[in-house]
Amino acid sequence: MKRIAFLLVFLLSTLTSEAQQTSNEPKINGPRLYGASPAKEFIYTVPASGARPMTFTAKKLPKGVKMDKNTGIITGSVTNAGDYVIELTAKNKYGIASKSFTLVIGNKLALTPPMGWSSWYSFGRNVTLDKVVRSAEIMKEKGLQNYGWSVIEIDDPWTNQPTETDPVWKNIKTRAEGVYGYYEGPNNLPERVGSVRDTNDELIPNTFFKNIKQFPAIMHKMGFKAGIYSSPGPLTCAGVAGSYGYELVDAKFFADNGFDYLKYDWCSYGSIAKDNSKEELMKPFRVMSDALHAQKRDIIHALCQYGMGNVWEWGNESGGQLWRTEQDVHDTWPSVRNAFKKLSDKASYVKPGNWNDPDILQIGAVGAQSSGKAGGNGLTFEEQRTVMSMWCMLSAPLLIGANMELMDEATLSLLTNEEVIAVNQDALGRAGSLVKTIDNTEFWTKQMEDGSLVVGMLNLANETRTVKFPFSAVQLQGTQKLRNLWTKSDLGSFKNEFETSIPAHGIIMLQIKK
Repeated sequence: MKRIAFLLVFLLSTLTSEAQQTSNEPKINGPRLYGASPAKEFIYTVPASGARPMTFTAKKLPKGVKMDKNTGIITGSVTNAGDYVIELTAKNKYGIASKSFTLVIGNKLALTPPMGWSSWYSFGRNVTLDKVVRSAEIMKEKGLQNYGWSVIEIDDPWTNQPTETDPVWKNIKTRAEGVYGYYEGPNNLPERVGSVRDTNDELIPNTFFKNIKQFPAIMHKMGFKAGIYSSPGPLTCAGVAGSYGYELVDAKFFADNGFDYLKYDWCSYGSIAKDNSKEELMKPFRVMSDALHAQKRDIIHALCQYGMGNVWEWGNESGGQLWRTEQDVHDTWPSVRNAFKKLSDKASYVKPGNWNDPDILQIGAVGAQSSGKAGGNGLTFEEQRTVMSMWCMLSAPLLIGANMELMDEATLSLLTNEEVIAVNQDALGRAGSLVKTIDNTEFWTKQMEDGSLVVGMLNLANETRTVKFPFSAVQLQGTQKLRNLWTKSDLGSFKNEFETSIPAHGIIMLQIKK
C-alpha cells in the first residue's frame, strides 16, 4: 500500500511539474492579423503567455514600424496599403514560440473584435483617472494582456457638467415624439460641475481627470490602447458635456493626445434627432466617423445606441466598426440571455471590421453603474462561463466590466482560456448562429477559418441535465473527433452522437475538425 501511495504521489507531482512547465513556455496568442490605415499611427502588443522575462523579435517589419524586444509592443505607421507578413517569435528560459502574423494596411480597422476593459460596471459615475490607471496595472500584473485584452476605456463621466443656469438644460428638454433620449442632471454630479470648454473649444476634463492628456501615453507605455467616451448630443448619459457641434474639435483632441478607441453614446442626441428614420439615426455617427477619419491616428469607433432602427443593418454605413444591439446588459440570467438570443439570427451582418455588440461582459465583480460600487455578480459561475462562451461564439467585442481590485481566480480562469478566446478572434470573422433546439438545449455553431466547426451546447434548464448531441443537428454525420475548448482536452471520436452532462444554464463548447 505504501508503494502504491508513493507511486500515486510521484505521478501527481510529475503531472503537476509537466503542466507547470507547459504554462511557463511561451505561447503567442491573439489573431493572425491586425488592420491599420495607411500613414496612420497605431499600436499593437503581441499577446504572449508564459513566464517572464520574455524577449520578442519580428522579422520583415515594414518600413515605419518598430518593435520593442522586451515588451513585444509594435508601433508606427505604414505609408503603402498592402498585406505585410511578419514572423513573430517569443522566447524565455523555457522555450521559444513562433507565429506568422499579417499587418493588413488598408481601409478597415478592428479586423477581429476589440478586447479590453471598460470602467462603467466597475466604477460607474464614480470613475477617476487614478482608478482607471490602477485597473490597467492590475490587468498587466494578472497577465490578462498576454491573452489579447488590450483596450482600457474611460467611460462616462470624465468631462464637466454644465452649471444649472447653462441654457443647455432648457434647450435639451424638447425632442421629437417617439425619439429615445436619456440624460441625467443637472445637480446629479456636484463634484464634476464647471466650464465645459476652453478658449480653443477643447473639452475641459473634470477634477478627477485633470491629467487626461497624459492617459494615452501611460497606456501605450504599458502596451495598452487608450479608450475614451463621448456622446453625439450636448450631454452624455450621466449629464456631462458631449460632442454636439464640436465633433471635429473633439476628434482632433482624441487623436492628438493618442487615443485609439472611442465609445460614442447616443444619449441626449435624442433632443437633436428629427425622427427615428435611418438617416437621422445614422447622421451623428457618420459625422464623428468622418471627423475621426480625418485625423493622423487610427481610432476605432464604437457606436452605442442600443439597437435602434436595426443598427446591425447599417452600422457599417455610419463608419463604425462595432455597434450596440441592445440596452445595457445586467448580471441576471434573463438580461444576458436576451442579449445573445437577440443575435441568434444576425450572423449575416458580421464580418471583419463589422461587429454586433451585445454590451460589456457580465463576468466578475460588476454592478457599479447602479450602486456606484462594484460588488459580486448575480450570475452563477456557469452562467458567467456561458456569457464568455456566447460572446465568443457571436464574434462580439469583449470588454471586461469587472472591477480588477476584486478579481478572483475563478473569474481570471474565464478570461484567460486562449482556446475559447481564439474562437472570438478567428480571422474568418464569422458569427455563430442558433441552428437547432432539442429538449431545452440550444445548439449554436460557428465556422472557423481552418475549416473546423465550433458547437455550443447550451442547457436552458434550471437544473443539471444529461444532454445528447446528435451530429445531424448541425448537418454532420458519421464519426467525428471532438475537443472540449474549456477543458482544452481531446474527447476522442464519436459516431453519430455525443452525450454529456451540462449544469443549469451552462454550456459545452466543442470544436469539430475535418
